[in-house]
Amino acid sequence: MFFLRRAVLAATCFPFFFFCTASAISFDCDISVSQKSLHTAIYPCNPTDIGQDTIPTTTFTDTLSLHLDEIHVQSTRIREPLRYQPVDIQLIDSLRLAIYSSQSISEVLSRYSSLFIRDNGPGGLATLSQRGLSASQTQVLWEGFPINNLSLGLSDLSTIPSSLFHAVEVSPGTPSSTFGGGSLGGTVFLSSSQRGQQNRLELAQSAGAFGTWNTSLRSAYSSGRWSGSLSGSYHTADNDFSYINRATAREERRTHNEGRAVNLMGNIAHNRSRARVYSSFWYFDNRDNIPGTILAGNPEAVQTLEGVRWTGRVDLSARGWHISAATFLESDRFGYDDPPAGIESRFNRSRGLAEIDARRPSTGSVIWQGGMSAGLERVGTNNYREKHERQMLGMSLNPEIQFSSWKLRFSPTLRADAYSGFGWIMSPSLGGNWEILDDRLYMKGMVSYDFNPPSFNDLYWVPGGNPGLDAERSLKTEGGFLFLPEWSNLKSLHLTGYRIWLDNGIYWFPDHEGTWSPSNVEELDAYGAEILLGTNWQLASAEFSWNLGLDWRRSKMARERFPGDQGVGRQMRYVPEWAFRSDLSIQLSRIILHANYRWTDRRYITSDHTSSLDGFHILDTTASLEQPFLSANWLLMVSVSNMLNEQYEIIQWYPMPGRHINLTLRMELPI
Repeated sequence: MFFLRRAVLAATCFPFFFFCTASAISFDCDISVSQKSLHTAIYPCNPTDIGQDTIPTTTFTDTLSLHLDEIHVQSTRIREPLRYQPVDIQLIDSLRLAIYSSQSISEVLSRYSSLFIRDNGPGGLATLSQRGLSASQTQVLWEGFPINNLSLGLSDLSTIPSSLFHAVEVSPGTPSSTFGGGSLGGTVFLSSSQRGQQNRLELAQSAGAFGTWNTSLRSAYSSGRWSGSLSGSYHTADNDFSYINRATAREERRTHNEGRAVNLMGNIAHNRSRARVYSSFWYFDNRDNIPGTILAGNPEAVQTLEGVRWTGRVDLSARGWHISAATFLESDRFGYDDPPAGIESRFNRSRGLAEIDARRPSTGSVIWQGGMSAGLERVGTNNYREKHERQMLGMSLNPEIQFSSWKLRFSPTLRADAYSGFGWIMSPSLGGNWEILDDRLYMKGMVSYDFNPPSFNDLYWVPGGNPGLDAERSLKTEGGFLFLPEWSNLKSLHLTGYRIWLDNGIYWFPDHEGTWSPSNVEELDAYGAEILLGTNWQLASAEFSWNLGLDWRRSKMARERFPGDQGVGRQMRYVPEWAFRSDLSIQLSRIILHANYRWTDRRYITSDHTSSLDGFHILDTTASLEQPFLSANWLLMVSVSNMLNEQYEIIQWYPMPGRHINLTLRMELPI
């Protein structure tokens, strides 16, 4: 343990020292080198109960066409264009982020990816479920570092505004060998860095139903070898929408649901021909009233979350090697108060991570690369007996092997991680890509043995935490085809099948005294298929872009967690078996029309399938007009959400709003 602590400290400090030194020297030399509910906010998450290089710079009007070869993926660490990746990756570009720039990232992911967002309604908790697994089993990454909540192990996507990011990559097949533990269900990669930015200042004001106001600022400036950007948003909402209460069959209004959020992100970079120094800072401050369910409200409950994240990175070339060193620091404060219930919960969480990677491009068949990482995590709360910390140390070797004559690419990876508390964990993986037809048809696949460490609440919650828990493990397989036909209208066809066997899963259940406690008793079998069809065509002066996605997922318990377990062999709670989505964009000169439709199958809310929530259809539409005026570029956007006025719930007794409108006025000024 003493050696591990020293190794973690040294590995964490080295990239930070390297970053500071590189920032100070000149590179002139030639280097040939809930709802935010009471249960979720306070009690440990039960996965079954709660349910389980960058995209090129573009403007709002020039992102309808997606050219796959221009995109260099970050979410797999395999530095190849999308078509050569071994796993399926769903890319969300700047156009789609701009359409929902006044909303959270959960709104974007629910519309443009195969993720199922478990949304408790406006002002409430929003978590993700990927391929039938829980939110704590998927990593949410910012610039390559995990930002999952340390105490719960998951991310509340409702607190992350989409306006801060230039691109999002959803990669269900990314293994633990890529970024470390936590990716049994893959990764969601958020990218805020962007090269080649135009000098500009952008101001936007949005106003919508239910007292919603969103003010945002985005600016970018570059001069010589320096570049930087600043983004900020201020969001307030009453969230007092009307809904039909299923329990009383009457129309009611949501109360005690106000929310406020402040986010600020800054980036700065220094670029040389053979080196780049980059740093990014993210401040966030959220305050939400918590109304509770429509059956039992929390009229005075309030939740707060405030913190800061920082990352620094140095990329350079030296003697034929490409070397990257990065550091990540995070600190946040979380509070939940419910005076009538006598609850006052406080968390102080901090995390420091560091990594160094080396890659040696070769004219031969092997590109050698590998790296080391280290981290220190701490959580202090009045819900544990004392403050706890965890040290991590990781080493990986991930070469890329190419057989040009056969047009085969292999990406074997071996990673070893040491965690204080349960020792070393190995997570190997093997990916492959075969170009069957030149530039047209690709077969790809990945097999990996992954792990997910228990959260701090799992280990130390009082009462019930279990310090003896082991990491969750899974064997994950994925295979599929990417077809890029020569036909003028059909641009791409993705077909992916997968299977995940999860063992040692953590499940909370009560003992004979009624105290809930976790154990490694879950065995889950998840499998399914995903189809994504992309089209693009021109008709007179109109350009059309239409994407269709169909997801089939089965996720079931493979053996009893306790005597008489009714969930064995049945679809997991809150996991829809079928989902369909359609995304249509039409560009007419300076006018863009956009429609997004999605259908979600019913979700069972009991393990024995005696009760379920009905499926739902949602149609969102947007119309925007872009017009130059007085040396600035102006954009007016009108959005209508839930145009069909569907009355539905994603999580039982947490209603979603009916039809509502949002207006956005944006000014972009060159500087």
